[in-house]
Amino acid sequence: MERQQQNYLLSWSHQNQCGIKTIEELRHSLLHTTMELEQTRMVASEELIAKDDQIMQLKDLLNKAIKEKDEAQERYKRILLDQNFLLQHQTDEEQDPNINGFHSSDGEESIVSSFEPPVEIELDFPEMTLPEKGKLLKAVVKAGPLLQTLLLAGQLPQWRHPPPQLESFEIPPVIIAEGSPLSQDSCGNNLNRKRVHCDSKRETKYQRLLP
Repeated sequence: MERQQQNYLLSWSHQNQCGIKTIEELRHSLLHTTMELEQTRMVASEELIAKDDQIMQLKDLLNKAIKEKDEAQERYKRILLDQNFLLQHQTDEEQDPNINGFHSSDGEESIVSSFEPPVEIELDFPEMTLPEKGKLLKAVVKAGPLLQTLLLAGQLPQWRHPPPQLESFEIPPVIIAEGSPLSQDSCGNNLNRKRVHCDSKRETKYQRLLP
């Protein structure tokens, strides 16, 4: 009987030891599983954050693409409107020839008006007439100082650096407005010349009549 009790106690103690070992193993495995779960949760949260960042970047790219598409459509519409306006303007000009004629006539008138030559007034200087018959000596004596000056002056001085020669079309014409003193002087000279010419005719007439 006692022997049976001893066997029972031995078996119970063995079972208790096995149960303690199994509890420790379960606790250890539970802790390990919990740590793995936390690591998995952290990795999943990091992946979710990265996915959210990628989604935000994709949204930004999509918004930019939509904006560029809208701008391209606006430019395309403007180009179409400009082309339609130009085509309409060209067709209107082709259908209405009076517009082209009006513009061409205006252009021709402007060209003609721009190339109109300036009004040239010829200067009518008094012409030197030959001395009258019998007054040649008097004219020579009167012009004596001028001839003497020309003879004493000798050869005319030469240019060291002569100015450039101008062509005839490069020389500007002399334009005198009406009522200027020069034109009045020329008119006075013409009147004086006519008077002298008439007086000389009268004198010659009287000389012919006198014996």
